[in-house]
This record gives sequence, structure tokens and C-alpha cells, in this order.
Amino acid sequence: MPHAILLGEYDLTIDDKNRLLIPSEVRRSLNAADEGDYLYLVVGAPNRKPWLYPRNRYETLAGNIESDFTPDPEVLAFRQAFFANSTRLDWDKQGRVLISDKILQRTGTGREITMIGAADHLEIWNRDAWNSQFEENLSRMNELILKMKQQRKQQAQEQQ
Repeated sequence: MPHAILLGEYDLTIDDKNRLLIPSEVRRSLNAADEGDYLYLVVGAPNRKPWLYPRNRYETLAGNIESDFTPDPEVLAFRQAFFANSTRLDWDKQGRVLISDKILQRTGTGREITMIGAADHLEIWNRDAWNSQFEENLSRMNELILKMKQQRKQQAQEQQ
């Protein structure tokens, strides 16, 4: 079953109790039967921003990570960094989730944030940092489109 496509840009505030309101539009797109009824927060790579994954998408990705009693040191390092910073987030009746001080500090997020949809996950950015990143992305859009086309072409050739 395909996963929800998460999109949009939402200017939000993390309150004094570290609660973040997940916009109702986003919550509606996450059908509990298909996506799960809670989110996972991870520190995303490579941008070190808090990322929110719907439960089923996160569990699918986590299940695809190599598992072994004696993992390669790089696999172990990845698991340590990824899973140590993963947290299950249940939303309350108002649709708020609690984000730890540690994650906010490690990621330099602040309280004035912009939540963006990034297809299979949501990202939480400090609002000023997002505005700068958005402008940079927009100025590079033609270059990014060409790179994506090249990657798709290469993948198609590899599959033949």
C-alpha cells in the first residue's frame, strides 16, 4: 500500500512545554489504518533537523536496515546514531506532540519553526534557517531538476 505524501509548509511555534501542534491538514493525511496513529521523530541525515515519520513508514525503513549479531562498524555506528535519536511521538487530543529539550538543543531548532513536507516525512526547521534554505533551493531548482533526471536515467539503465 502506498504511503501518504507529506507536503506543505507550516509556520508554527513550539510552546513553553515543548509541545508542537501537528497541523490538522497533516493529521488528516495520515490515515491511522494505513500510516499508523503516531509519529517517530529522528534526527535526519544529512541536515541534522528533526524529521517526523508516520509509524508505518518508519517501521518499514527501520526493517530494511541490515541486521546482524556482529555488524560492520559503520552499520553499528549508523544504528547507534539513528536509533538513539529516534523517539515515538503520540499526539494528544489537540494534535500536539512533545519534543524533548535534548533534540531541540542538538538540532538548534528554537521555538519559532517551520514544518515542511518532504514526501515521506516532515522536517522541523528553525524558521529563519528554513527561509534561507528555501531561497537557496529555489535558486538551484534547475540544477536540482537536472540531477534528479540524471539519477532516474542512471537507475533505469542499471535495471536493464
